[in-house]
Amino acid sequence: MLKKGMIERFRKAAPIIRELVDDLAWIQNEFNPEKATEEERTYVKHLLGLGGNCFDESDWRLKRMYAAIGKTGHLVRNAAGRFEMEGTDIEFTCGSSCEVYAPYFSDEEEWMTWLPTSIEHSGDYYFTARPDMKLEGALVRIKGR
Repeated sequence: MLKKGMIERFRKAAPIIRELVDDLAWIQNEFNPEKATEEERTYVKHLLGLGGNCFDESDWRLKRMYAAIGKTGHLVRNAAGRFEMEGTDIEFTCGSSCEVYAPYFSDEEEWMTWLPTSIEHSGDYYFTARPDMKLEGALVRIKGR
């Protein structure tokens, strides 16, 4: 069981994280240290030390987590050698995001869950969250379409 109110707190944090991503982008693209006070320059150095990527990643993951479920289906390899969701025109290539229905822990099948992942290619296609899992026949869903 989750902590009471935890999911709602993350839902409330999502727009604030989006603003932080925008603020860090502004710092990198617009901030002029010549026009800033010493204290502002110090803040900027601290903020840049946070690393925008952690906020970008959080923003991206929260958006995906709360997005409406689009389509669900099994993966099949098409004539071009890529994977697509059976019965749809949805093709998955490198960097395609989805959720795959898989065991919560990679080595047991007691608790199944939807794992956020993407598909990449290195010799063949694989799920980034479970590189050893077969794509052919895997149940996946996409969000936001």
